[in-house]
Amino acid sequence: MRCSKWLVLLISASFNLPLHASENEELALTLKQLAQIESTLKRAHQTAQSNVTEQRFFFDYPQIHHDIQLMRSGIEQYLSPSRAQPRVPIPLVGEYRRETVR
Repeated sequence: MRCSKWLVLLISASFNLPLHASENEELALTLKQLAQIESTLKRAHQTAQSNVTEQRFFFDYPQIHHDIQLMRSGIEQYLSPSRAQPRVPIPLVGEYRRETVR
């Protein structure tokens, strides 16, 4: 009986331990993933430029690169803030379909 109380106490205490990486580690991982996304988008853009077809709409690669850069700079500023005051966030466009090639 006494042993089971200790076992229950140990099990319940283990649930309070952090199971996930810290926020900073998760954000650092996000920066790496954004870099991978950018390299994939660059390859896709090169492929799209070499296979020009008569499509009506085209993916707006410069706009998504701009938005990824905004996300990256926001995460980097959060991870290493240069000042204590809040800044005005720049909104993402989020629309990546164009009717002309850039």
